[in-house]
Amino acid sequence: MIPPPLPPDEPRRLQALLRLGLLDTPAEERFDRIVRMAARMFRVPITLVSLVDGSRQWFKARVGLEGSSTERSLSFCGHAILTPHTFVVRDALEDLRFADNPFVTGEPHVRFYAGHPLHATDGSAVGTLCLIDRQARDFSEEERQLLEDLASWVELELNALTVQEARTALAQQERFFELSVDMLCIAGLDGTFRRLSRAWTRTLGYSEQTLLTTPLLELVHEEDRASTAEWLARGARDEHLPYFEHRCRGQDGAWHWLQWNATINPEEGILYGVARDVTEQKRLEAERRQVERMKSEFVSTVSHELRTPLTSIRGSLGLLEGGILGELPPQAQDMVRIARTNTERLIRLINDILDLEKMESGKLDFHLESLELSALLAQAVEAHHGYAEECGATVELAVEAPEARAMVDGDRLLQVMANLLSNALKFSPRGERVTLRLARVGTRLRVSVEDRGPGIPESFRARIFEKFAQADGSDTRRKGGTGLGLSISRALVEQMGGTLDFVTGDGLGTTFRVELPEWHAETGASATPMPQQVEKTTESTPGARPRVLHVEADEDNRRVVADVLRDVADVVPARNPPEAESALRSGPFPLVIAEPVLPEGGLLPLAPLLAAGPVVLFSVREAEPEVARQVSAVLVKSRASNEELRSAVLRLLQSAANGAHSLPPRGSP
Repeated sequence: MIPPPLPPDEPRRLQALLRLGLLDTPAEERFDRIVRMAARMFRVPITLVSLVDGSRQWFKARVGLEGSSTERSLSFCGHAILTPHTFVVRDALEDLRFADNPFVTGEPHVRFYAGHPLHATDGSAVGTLCLIDRQARDFSEEERQLLEDLASWVELELNALTVQEARTALAQQERFFELSVDMLCIAGLDGTFRRLSRAWTRTLGYSEQTLLTTPLLELVHEEDRASTAEWLARGARDEHLPYFEHRCRGQDGAWHWLQWNATINPEEGILYGVARDVTEQKRLEAERRQVERMKSEFVSTVSHELRTPLTSIRGSLGLLEGGILGELPPQAQDMVRIARTNTERLIRLINDILDLEKMESGKLDFHLESLELSALLAQAVEAHHGYAEECGATVELAVEAPEARAMVDGDRLLQVMANLLSNALKFSPRGERVTLRLARVGTRLRVSVEDRGPGIPESFRARIFEKFAQADGSDTRRKGGTGLGLSISRALVEQMGGTLDFVTGDGLGTTFRVELPEWHAETGASATPMPQQVEKTTESTPGARPRVLHVEADEDNRRVVADVLRDVADVVPARNPPEAESALRSGPFPLVIAEPVLPEGGLLPLAPLLAAGPVVLFSVREAEPEVARQVSAVLVKSRASNEELRSAVLRLLQSAANGAHSLPPRGSP
C-alpha cells in the first residue's frame, strides 16, 4: 500500500476547506440527492461526497457505507485530489498502491474506484464525488463525463449559501451598518461614497442621498484637503493607509474632527473605512493643554512671588538670629527662631511643589559627573547638625567604602540626603542617633540612612513613595510634612540610575537605602574634579576690600545680600541692566552676583557681566544647562542658606585674589 502524498498547496487547500464551513455538519438533502442519483446512474453500491482534511476523509453525503469518515492515509480520495481529472482504479487488487489496503482486503472490499475532485472557489481541491464497486469494471469516457457533470453540481452546492442563509447574512450586515456608533463606509478610491452607515447622518446631519452624491473632498476643511487627497492617492497606489485625521463640515456648518482607519481592496478599487468623530476628544485635549499652561503660569508665579520674598525673610531672620543687630533678649531670640524655622518649612514646601512639576513635565535638569560619595555625605551630615540639635538627636557618618565614586548630580543627591536625614531626625527619639552609612554591595554602592525611631506602620508601607502620602493617625501627621519628599527622592535617584527602598519594623527603626552603580575610572583616565568642601572661614580677602556687583530687582534681597557679605566685600547694588552697565563702567569687579530672571519676564543679558568677571547666579530658579556652564556657580535662593552664599563668594574672591585662571568646579557651593 502506498499512502497518498500531500499536495504542494496543502496549507492553502486546508484553509479553503475550513472556509466552506461544512466539516462535521449534519446531512443535507441537497447533497444526499446527488449521491442517490449517482448510485442509480452508475449502478454501484457505494457513492460518497468526501471532504479530505488534514488527517481523514469525512463524508458529507453517502450511500452504502455506515461510517462517517476514514483515515486519510488509507483513502482513495487522497490520491484523487492530486489530479485535475477523474481518478479511476479499474481493479484495486492489481494496483500496487491499493492491493494490500485493508479496505480492499476487508470490508467494504473495494475493487473499483472512480472519483472526480471537488474544488472550492479559489481552485483548491477539497474532496471528491466518488463511486465504489465490489467488482472490477471498466469506466468509459461517457461515464467519466457524466461523473464530472455531477461533480460540478456538487461544487455548486459546496460553494453556495441557501437563500435563507443569504438573507440572514444580508440582514445582519444591514443591522450592523445601522447600529454602529462608528461611521462605516464603502467608497471608491476617488472619495465617492458607495455605501454609508447611519452614523454618518447622525454625526454630520446630511441625508444619506446627499452624502452619496457628494465626494468626500468637498466636505473636508480647506487646510486638510491636500493631505486627504494624498491619503486617497496612497490607497489608489495600493499602499498601506495609516491612521488619519481631518476636519469635515456638518450640515449646520460646524467642523467635526474625524479619525480614520481604512483598508483597500485593489482588485475592486474599493476603500473600506471606519471613521470616528473625535471632536469632543480634541476639545478635551485643548482644555487639558490650557490647564497645563495655566498650571505652568501658576508655578512661575509661585516661583517669583513666593520664592523671592521668602528668601529675603529667611535671610533677614538668619541675620537677626546670628546677632547682626546685637544679642537679642531670650524671648525675642526664641520668636526669631520660630519664625525662621517656619519660613524654612514653607520654602521646603514650595521647593517640593516646583520639583514635582518639573519632574512631571520632564524639565528637571541633571548634571551627572563622577563624584566621591564620602565627600558629599560629609556635606550632608554637616548641613544637618543644626536640625539634629533642634530634634535632640545626633548624626554620625560611617564610611565603609572610602574613595568610592558614582555618576551622580551632586546637588540632587544632597537633596535626597536632606529628605532622608530630615525624616530620620524628625522621628528619632531624643538622645538617639541617626547613622548615614556608605558601603559596597557587590558592584553597587549603598548609602543607608538608619534611624532608631518607631518604624513605619504596616498599613502605610505600600504607599510610602506615593505623592502626598501621609501616614494619617501616626506621628507623621503630628510631625508635619508635605508627603512629597520621598516621592521626589525616589524619582531623583532613579534618574541617576539608582534605586531607593527601605526596611523597617515596628519599634525597630527604619533604614532607607539608596543604591547606585559604582563608577571606575578607565586606565589612564584623569579623575573628575570634585566639589570642594565649604570652608567656614570668616576672614575676608587680604588687602583692600573687593567690590562685588549685585544685580537684583528686589530691594529686600539686595539689602539681605549686602548684610550677609558685610565683612567680606563692598556690595554695589544694581536694580536692572542699565544700572549694571553703569556700575561696570565705574571700575572692575572681581565678582558679580546676579538674579537672571527679570520681574517682567525674560532673562537678564549675561554677556556684559561674564565679560567683567566670574558670575554667581543667585536665582529664584535653577539655570538651564547651557547657562550654568558659563557661570562660576548657581545658587537657588530657596535652597541656599546665608552661609552657603557667603562661602561661595569667599571662595571665588580668593580665587581672583590668587590670580586663578580657571573657574572653580561646577557643583562647588
